[in-house]
Amino acid sequence: MQRYLQKVFDEIHKKNLVAWSTMISGYAMMGLVNEAFGAFGKMQKVGVVPDKVTMVSVISVCAVAGALGIGRWVHVYVEKQMIEIDSVLSTALINMYAKCGCIETVKEIFERMLVKDQKAWSSMIVGLAAHGLVKEALVAFSRME
Repeated sequence: MQRYLQKVFDEIHKKNLVAWSTMISGYAMMGLVNEAFGAFGKMQKVGVVPDKVTMVSVISVCAVAGALGIGRWVHVYVEKQMIEIDSVLSTALINMYAKCGCIETVKEIFERMLVKDQKAWSSMIVGLAAHGLVKEALVAFSRME
């Protein structure tokens, strides 16, 4: 699958944002962390500016890899580039920070969210419970709208 993905990508003459984002997302879904980070780096090198869809994939890769340092850099990058942090991107950040053990950051991001959908609530509750904060997880569950 990886070879096929790479072959199709290599055959694209003008690689735009959609092509790069698809490549990064594909690597992310296959758990190919280094390849996803590499593609993201190459994307930046050739001057393609990522959007929130791309950043969700990159943050998801950080979560899978437990790459807190890169995840923090990506979070700052998103803010500096003024990429819209919608519920999907916020949930990806919550998931990444929770998997990396940064529960206070998880809480801050969650509380700043204007719209909290079921995925955001689930990520918050699972993150709290996974780190032994069962009472807080139950309180969050009871607050779930």
